[in-house]
Amino acid sequence: MVLHSCLLFAAVVDIVTSLYVYLARDMSFPTLAKAMYLPGVISLAFVDDVGDYMWQIAGTQSVYTSVLYSVVAVVLTYVLVYGCVGLGVCLGWTAKSKPSSVPTQNHISNTGFIRAAGEEMGWRCYLLPCLMSQFTPQVALLISGIAWGLFHVAVMILLTKKLKMVHPVRTVIVQCVSCVMSAYPHGWLAIKASYSVWPSTLLHFWWNRLNPHVLGSIYTNTPGVYCGHQWKINGEGLSGCVVMLPIAVLVSMDLNRALW
Repeated sequence: MVLHSCLLFAAVVDIVTSLYVYLARDMSFPTLAKAMYLPGVISLAFVDDVGDYMWQIAGTQSVYTSVLYSVVAVVLTYVLVYGCVGLGVCLGWTAKSKPSSVPTQNHISNTGFIRAAGEEMGWRCYLLPCLMSQFTPQVALLISGIAWGLFHVAVMILLTKKLKMVHPVRTVIVQCVSCVMSAYPHGWLAIKASYSVWPSTLLHFWWNRLNPHVLGSIYTNTPGVYCGHQWKINGEGLSGCVVMLPIAVLVSMDLNRALW
């Protein structure tokens, strides 16, 4: 894998996604969410051997670590989400509200899981190992995180405009930054599992269910069990950025030790 292939993949995914969001701008949020399939689908055009790539994704060469870090992924999801709750409560950003349902796009478990796998397949199973062949883990995770953050910008701009959110610019910015930070635990799980899709997908999937239920949806600007300004309290908002920072540091330290 050479560097230009890595960067070209990231650019193609982000551009195609932006075009998709523009064309689907008048459609429902579940339709917009289908953009999550694009990284995985596009990655198939970049790999040299699709068969080997699919075996890698399936985790057939790393069954034990795939299972182990899948369990870690679920635990980590709760740590991150309730870390945001604790931060928001301590700072007075959030308060308990009546429980809300999980957003419509996540009601069907198998669909939500497949969508999450579509993203993780492209970002963590193709782009990350591609970047790891050229850079240190910290730089590879940062670049992949930036690409992942930009992947969300178009839909966030559209939704903040359609829903007339109070702080549209800061909402778009903090959501993008939270994705950059979140790339560290997602990428760490993928690296530990030899770029199997399962652990990072489970983190992504459980996050997409738990975060909206507990903290609300930054995409639809609706409250969860806890209410407050979504750009501030959400796991994909400012709280998420703060809570994810020490996780990113710990991940970087662990990967540094592995190199030595």
